[in-house]
Amino acid sequence: MGIEKCGGAAATPRWFGYALQSLVYLAHRAENDSRCPSGEIAYKVSTEATLMRRILAKLAKAGIVEAREGRDGGYYLRKSPESITLAEVYRALEMTEPLCTGMMDTAEGGQIGPDVRDAFSELMEETERLMIGLLEQKTVADLVNRTFSC
Repeated sequence: MGIEKCGGAAATPRWFGYALQSLVYLAHRAENDSRCPSGEIAYKVSTEATLMRRILAKLAKAGIVEAREGRDGGYYLRKSPESITLAEVYRALEMTEPLCTGMMDTAEGGQIGPDVRDAFSELMEETERLMIGLLEQKTVADLVNRTFSC
């Protein structure tokens, strides 16, 4: 599988977590009807602003967030949190590897590694399909409700 790069960095499973957290923050903040700078979002999710901008650029390309430049610029949700599925976010990031990674690396060598490679590949593909099915059923609103229900 080829590795796609985004601004010099490959989209990894970690990006998915940051993307979801940023969307939860934007959805929660949407009540103020204001744009949020990438630096603020990065601070809230404990990552670097440059990485956050890369992630947000992918979400903007997919039509999930809107980006405005300038002094009053920032990011905001283009869609309601109830209409953004977690699968849509996952696909927007164009992940370079599935969330369940590492198995294939173990099948590179050893005595049985090459023999189990196809079985591991099938297992990972099935896991990915099941995971996408679950992510299709969950929305950003579900995460917001769960996060801020206290």
